[in-house]
Amino acid sequence: MGMTQRDRFHSVVAGERPDRMPFWYGGPRSSTFAAWRRQGLSEELVHHWSEFVSEEGFHGIGKLDFEPLPRFEEVILAESGNERTWIDHYGVKRIDAIHQPTSGFATRKYLEFPVKDEATFRGYSERYDPRTPERFFPVPGENDRETANPDGYRVEQGNVHWKESVDACNDGDEPVSITVPGLWWTLRDWCGFEGLCELCVDEPELVDEMMRFWTDFIIQVLDEPLSAIQVDHVLMNEDMAYKTGPMLSPAMMRRFMIPNYLRLREFFRSKKVHCMTMDTDGHCSQVINTFYPASIEGISPMEIAANNDPEVYLCAWPKLVVFGGIDKRELQTTKERTRKEVLRRYRLARRFPNYVPTMDHGVPPDVPIRNFLYMVELIQGYAQGEDLERYEPPCRLERELGPIEAMFDPMAAYATAYGRD
Repeated sequence: MGMTQRDRFHSVVAGERPDRMPFWYGGPRSSTFAAWRRQGLSEELVHHWSEFVSEEGFHGIGKLDFEPLPRFEEVILAESGNERTWIDHYGVKRIDAIHQPTSGFATRKYLEFPVKDEATFRGYSERYDPRTPERFFPVPGENDRETANPDGYRVEQGNVHWKESVDACNDGDEPVSITVPGLWWTLRDWCGFEGLCELCVDEPELVDEMMRFWTDFIIQVLDEPLSAIQVDHVLMNEDMAYKTGPMLSPAMMRRFMIPNYLRLREFFRSKKVHCMTMDTDGHCSQVINTFYPASIEGISPMEIAANNDPEVYLCAWPKLVVFGGIDKRELQTTKERTRKEVLRRYRLARRFPNYVPTMDHGVPPDVPIRNFLYMVELIQGYAQGEDLERYEPPCRLERELGPIEAMFDPMAAYATAYGRD
């Protein structure tokens, strides 16, 4: 009897060679599927996407609402052309394109954030009671409520209580994962990027307090469900790096974040979580050097456009768990370049079983579906041990597509959204 998906995940985390690597690829967004519908992907295949590409993944535990409750009332302040100025359910004043050309990759401009100082933090924190029932109990109709949010970002909630998932999670073959809004991520939502940076310099004690508060909140929210459910993986969302480096210095990471990450890691270990990884875009060498190995086991999605090289990092930290690293830009052109990119990453994965190559971010609409499906079949072959240099996929998935009506035009999409070239 072969290994289960859960067994394979545990092997990857342990740096051991599973019977085969997982079938992980990367997630197309809604705008990508819309573009692919015009490239021959049927609506039926969209609805059965995971089965179509034999995609493996993680099992969730049910609804976990880390947002402010009650939510702020959405208020539309002004609309002009395709631009809307409004206040969202986090209490943030912002500008969005009303009709987004690339849903799932929404662009937005932030104008004002609710937390500016100690007094506004005190008032805002009252919306974060970990015992609020709606954090776990689905609310009828909440996923269908009207919103000014252009692509539903952070609107949809899970539709089952975690207590209904205990048996499926504990007895299932899939690894169980939860995603948690991290420390930098959350305070940036409250204060804005510039506001948070200013507070780190001008009011560091307040930043300390807010990060301790958020760490306490995470632990209190997750204590009961993680006592009942065996969670294999915790992903901490941070997105705390630019293209060339982190958004805060290693010294500030150590000051504000590391003590709280150590508390979180101790908590998750007490719940027998197998792996705690950080999700951050951007160049992450200093992030890894600061957080690993004491605070996290792994990193994703290893964005290549941000000057990351998985080989450099894995040679420096051979036990680091890495997901990602397939450069999405290489899939935008030809199958030949797609093959070269996937081959390069799987050569590294053959050396480091704790590295699983997947797309290095969400799959954008300018990636043609035929290149993506070619990558899928390459991964499936390489994951099962096919010869790296000689294997050629059968391209059976591509034969399920219809004719191409039109390819995605990013400049036309931009002009449609913003009314300018």
